[in-house]
Amino acid sequence: MTRTKAMATVLDLLVIPVVLAGVLAVWACEPGSEQRAREVGAEVQREAGVLAGKTRDGAGELMTAAGERTAEAAVAAGAWAGELVRSGQLSEVARDWLQRGAQASRGGIEALLQRGEQALPVALEIGQALAGAIDSNTRIEPIYQEVSGASPELAARRAEADALIETMPRVEVIDKLQVGFKDLSSLDTRRQTSEQAYLVVWRQDDHLIGFIYRSRRSIDLVTLVGLAPRLIGLVRSAL
Repeated sequence: MTRTKAMATVLDLLVIPVVLAGVLAVWACEPGSEQRAREVGAEVQREAGVLAGKTRDGAGELMTAAGERTAEAAVAAGAWAGELVRSGQLSEVARDWLQRGAQASRGGIEALLQRGEQALPVALEIGQALAGAIDSNTRIEPIYQEVSGASPELAARRAEADALIETMPRVEVIDKLQVGFKDLSSLDTRRQTSEQAYLVVWRQDDHLIGFIYRSRRSIDLVTLVGLAPRLIGLVRSAL
């Protein structure tokens, strides 16, 4: 039974006593109508009982349907928010954003991250450390990649990483780290979603570290920069 039908049934139950009272009042004034009034009253009461049963059934159906929808929403939110914590890998959506960013920037920081490999055990620990800092509408996908290479190449790779971070739209010094910020969600005009995503990345020794901050809530870059010191502190605590 739909919500509208259930409400209509309740209204029927409210109307029946009023109608019954009116009928009985009219018939009480006519000679020999007492028996007929009792018969009609009994019939109306039977109908009211049937309607009451339908109303109870309808209310139960509505509660069941609402519970099922709530459970489905909880499962969907849990899957959206918890996938990375179980794996340590970047999601397909995040990898797609990095690919688009690499294409748009023709070899920016996204391209460097695409070439790198996630260090899964550490990425997993970072994800778990960040999980308590977010709500069900937010997901943080950590980045932890080694800036690899033989000794003669290592300095060049570090310099490349630093230079690419410097070219990001916003760079802040946080806890003595040069941290780059970039809006990723604006790169995908096909995606019909209110989700926003930002890349936050820095180099620490021989590693590129950071995260992709994804939120179903409206958040601008200034707000994220304000949140960054706490999030970066959580990341560093897991290293």
